[in-house]
Amino acid sequence: MNAIDSSERTRGRLLRTAGAMALALALGCAATPSGAADRAHTIIVGLGGQINTLDPLRADYNQTNTIISAVYDTLVTYEDTTLAGSLATAYAYSDDAKSIAITLRPNVKFHDGSTLSAKDVAYTLDRLKRLGAGVASLIDGYDKTTVTDDTHLTIALTKPNTLFLPSLSKIYILNSALVASHAGSDDGQGWLQAHDAGSGPYKLGDQSQAVVIDLFKDYWAPEKGRPESIVFRRIDESSTRRDELLSGNIDVGFAIADRDAAGMAGDPSVKVVPINTSYQAEIVFNTRTGPTADPKVRKALRMVYDYQGGLRGIRGGNGALANGPLPARLNCRPELPVVKRDLEGAKKLLQEAGADKIKLKMNFQPVFELQKQEATLFQSNLREIGVDLDLEPIAFPNYLASLKDPASIPQMMLLEDFAQFPDPGIVLVKGYKSDAIGTNRAGYSNPEVDRLLDQAVATADNARRCDIYKQVQTILDRDSVMIDMYGVYKPAVYRVGTLADLKASMLVPPAEPADFRLAKP
Repeated sequence: MNAIDSSERTRGRLLRTAGAMALALALGCAATPSGAADRAHTIIVGLGGQINTLDPLRADYNQTNTIISAVYDTLVTYEDTTLAGSLATAYAYSDDAKSIAITLRPNVKFHDGSTLSAKDVAYTLDRLKRLGAGVASLIDGYDKTTVTDDTHLTIALTKPNTLFLPSLSKIYILNSALVASHAGSDDGQGWLQAHDAGSGPYKLGDQSQAVVIDLFKDYWAPEKGRPESIVFRRIDESSTRRDELLSGNIDVGFAIADRDAAGMAGDPSVKVVPINTSYQAEIVFNTRTGPTADPKVRKALRMVYDYQGGLRGIRGGNGALANGPLPARLNCRPELPVVKRDLEGAKKLLQEAGADKIKLKMNFQPVFELQKQEATLFQSNLREIGVDLDLEPIAFPNYLASLKDPASIPQMMLLEDFAQFPDPGIVLVKGYKSDAIGTNRAGYSNPEVDRLLDQAVATADNARRCDIYKQVQTILDRDSVMIDMYGVYKPAVYRVGTLADLKASMLVPPAEPADFRLAKP
């Protein structure tokens, strides 16, 4: 790390104190932050889940992405659901959609003081291609980058791909010289696990007790009101995050359970914000093998779940009933009917399919209390029409491993999914193309859908591409590929007087730390 001035050392001491406080609180001890003025410019966030790495390669992990989104920059970003430039001031596909010409913003500084250039973009993309993991899946078809000068480059693709440009919203640009000097035998993965090679509004700070990021004074887009520092504490239980919020030991809590959010709604010291991004609860069928290979059976099962009861009783009303395979916040959605129950219709369809005596199995993730409740509700609903459902817990890594072969995909899988970025193509192409092994969670195969999706990703005209995506969704709905349950809102909570507001993010759900603004700058 670079040398720091005396003011940064002072803040470093404060943040080490905050980290020690975090540890003490985790152990159930009392602790008080020192330096009230500095504490007033520091935001402490409670997050769930292990932070295994800060390598931007793993921006597909929410715990990693939440932090590094403030430490690194991307070429493009999204303003709600509209693509916009970030490091790139101009970008355009070639007529055949096989290359993208990009102009970079000049004089952007990395945290070590060096200037970001086109060679850093080339290095970042080449590294992802070499490693082939994490967000590398988003740039499938990347060929090479031709650097014209420091601010101009052209990205060549192996085939037309209009999903490539929006995918760059999740590709964080690395300081090539810095990472190369620490490449080791793993292309810098070990070093980047806990080190910083970014140009974002924050840089990695003290990490002795918690992950801390400090404001980068030379950021190319400074904005008033950003916290001087942000501390990330791991707190896995929602009830513990609730208690820490109410006691003032943390300022922001993400992924608050609906029951805890409801309990805090009337407390004047906190504000509960229902974050509406692209999360959707769903039950995915194996469309290749077993009884759910029959579209008539799948259609019948979609008629059984108590959607209103699940949304109201389990999700606390934090969401909206689904009408199609895409989350409601995404564009290019056709007018499809809202899900509803029809038990008599379900019985009739199962009888017609000769499947009224079937026994089914569904996997779910037991670490999520809401999923356990939804699985139990569906099991009870199916009993109403004489169908037995076995519930089988599964860990998410094991579920992902099962997707490598359509024959091993669970008969039914209860999920809560979201779009990596707000473009319908990323959900449709990755989720429903027959050759998308590992991301096609239904094992779905339809030559007409394959043809339409190939046509869409090769179509540079936005309106035409949108129309094709609507056609695909209509087919998926007709084929009953999954039970679209409801879009779900994720309650987040912050202490009144700490933040000015909490802005939802479609790229870093539920919210980007770089968007934090102090209530009293």
